[in-house]
Amino acid sequence: MDTVAKTLDVDPNRGIDQPSGRPHLPYKTLTIALGAAQGNTLIRLAPGTYSAATGERFPITVPDGVMVAGQESTQGQGIAIAGGGPGPGATSVGLIIQGQGQLRGVTVQNPQGIGILIDSGAPLVRACRLSQCKVGLQVAGSSRPLVAKTGVTDCGDRGLSFVDQARGEAQDCTLERCGTGIYLGQNAAPLIRGCQCSNNQVGVQIAGAASPVLRQNRLVQNQTTGLVVQDTGRPDLGQPDDPAGNILRYNRQSDLRNDTQPGLTLVGNDVIPTGLVGMVNLVASQWPDPAAVPPVLLDRPTVSPAPATPTPLDRPLPPAVPMLSRFTDLGSHWATPYIEALADRGLVKGYGNGTYRPQETINRGQFAAMVAASYSNFDPVRGAITFVDVPPTHWAASAIDQAQRKGFLGGYPDQTFRPNQGMVRVQAIVAVANGLKLPSAPASGLGVYRDRAQIPSYTIDSLASATRAGLVVNHPDPELLRPLETMTRAEVAVLIYQGLVAQGKAPPLTTVATPPAAMAQGSFPDIQTHWALDFIQGLLNLGLVQGDQAGRFNPAQPMSRAQFAALMSRAFAPAPRRPAQLFRDVPSGHWAASAIQTAYRGGFLSGFPDQTFGPDNSLLRAQVWVALVSGLALLPNQPGNLRLLERYRDRATIPDYAVNAIAKATQLGLVVNVPDIAQLNPNRVASRADVCAAVYQALVLQLRASRIDNPFIVRT
Repeated sequence: MDTVAKTLDVDPNRGIDQPSGRPHLPYKTLTIALGAAQGNTLIRLAPGTYSAATGERFPITVPDGVMVAGQESTQGQGIAIAGGGPGPGATSVGLIIQGQGQLRGVTVQNPQGIGILIDSGAPLVRACRLSQCKVGLQVAGSSRPLVAKTGVTDCGDRGLSFVDQARGEAQDCTLERCGTGIYLGQNAAPLIRGCQCSNNQVGVQIAGAASPVLRQNRLVQNQTTGLVVQDTGRPDLGQPDDPAGNILRYNRQSDLRNDTQPGLTLVGNDVIPTGLVGMVNLVASQWPDPAAVPPVLLDRPTVSPAPATPTPLDRPLPPAVPMLSRFTDLGSHWATPYIEALADRGLVKGYGNGTYRPQETINRGQFAAMVAASYSNFDPVRGAITFVDVPPTHWAASAIDQAQRKGFLGGYPDQTFRPNQGMVRVQAIVAVANGLKLPSAPASGLGVYRDRAQIPSYTIDSLASATRAGLVVNHPDPELLRPLETMTRAEVAVLIYQGLVAQGKAPPLTTVATPPAAMAQGSFPDIQTHWALDFIQGLLNLGLVQGDQAGRFNPAQPMSRAQFAALMSRAFAPAPRRPAQLFRDVPSGHWAASAIQTAYRGGFLSGFPDQTFGPDNSLLRAQVWVALVSGLALLPNQPGNLRLLERYRDRATIPDYAVNAIAKATQLGLVVNVPDIAQLNPNRVASRADVCAAVYQALVLQLRASRIDNPFIVRT
């Protein structure tokens, strides 16, 4: 609702429904208050239980234009609508929300049937709690609701259910202890984003001909399967320039089960190949996630850029005097020189009121417009594609066609371009780098970014090229890339201009610092000739390891259990699989206390019988492999192939507790033996280099790191 024209209060404990008892007292029942509500009415619910015993008549219908609000900050704790009555098909229903009705901050319970039914319109359900229902919320018909920040628990059949032609979105919801956390059937095609499904029988079930889009969801620790796809269901689990970012891990039987005949394609998901059942193709994404960036123009005359003599990118020319802007809202904005330079070339322009709005966001269509105009000299590298969501009359149709054919942007397998979808910083940077065909650069160049651990692995090569070519300008901190943050109009203008500089078509400018040059090969002087150089450097580039105060890594030194726990926490961010455990020798102020709990609860490490952890104790090589196999749940449904251990001359020295795990680690390529590949040395104290090699290989197994050709890796 844009405005509230009327506010009504309801209190089941002290309210009164008879007209003679009002207007100073609240209503007693929501049913009567809804009867008095008209368009744009807010109904505020006081704490209490709203049930048949207090006079409610079910199902309760929230009509178009009415908002029913409890307490959003607590997800409606203590404000419960409990009960149900005959709905469509004689099914028991608690609430029906119509049109653009809203329900906020309310608990809904209906043990006999459906808690909330939405079968039309575009309602909003936000910050609610749905529990003890057969189905927590059912979306049917052609409705397109937004269900956000809602917790669904203890629903025997389904937590959320989308059927018929339902669209809409479920965003940032939590689903626990349900039969199926989210069910998507028939021809439903909603967006499921940022939801967590855990401790259900099944996390997400896709059936019929449903074609949902799943992004940034966490499907973990469900009793059977994290995600099951049946019938002719065709979920979108990521595209080459739109990685899905879902986490499917630690589910008891399988993380993903595909019962359909065609293979599913997964792009940019956190999965373990051994947890996948059925035909599944893992594809590395070529582009980063879309999120958001600034609006740009399109109708501009073609202007030939002024000739310029390029100067070295690491010593740009400072502006001689403070720059005035033609745009009234730029003033001393850090990007003013770049925006003005593009405006001089007719590549950007402002709004009718004279502003530029540098902090606004940009979508794919707007970005395509800037790319097509700014890099018009590039020849097509692929054929044209007709996108079903870009009609010839679309304002950016021509620009999208050019950007696609020139290799800057791509479409989706369903023949859509999604021009209104936003972009993030790393997506835009990689798009320009790929389109300009920048030469390759070593990934070690990304060591200049303090937040390099946030860089998606599939963007490393292109981002390294962009960094070396000077495309990346970070404001206000040159060492913070902020790869997944929303990009602004100002930032896109700077990126486009730097692309022109890289082509030698514009002079360098400097109003902000560019990232400093990284050490040519690693940042630790004591690993340059070490056998584990590539493993350690790979973890360093991901922000997972660090050196001592003198800048050395000390690869031959042992790694303590506390240090190993910290590395497991950073590298794998494991979901908890068991309750926390207090250790007598790990006080709350210990530097690794939090990481130790994370590693313990995630199944990587355990304590000792005397309730100690031994944070300063060293790890044995055998214990490293046991920790990785256990914590990552590798090959969970099958024993290790013990015949693989025959390759080790010291096979008889493997401790009994580690035999099965080391067999699995060997099969999966986690074992690195130096200097003799046939000598396992399982009871030798693991060095920092030993640990880095095993952890890096685990990241390769998860498709989160590039494969290394090292002669000491045991391969089967």
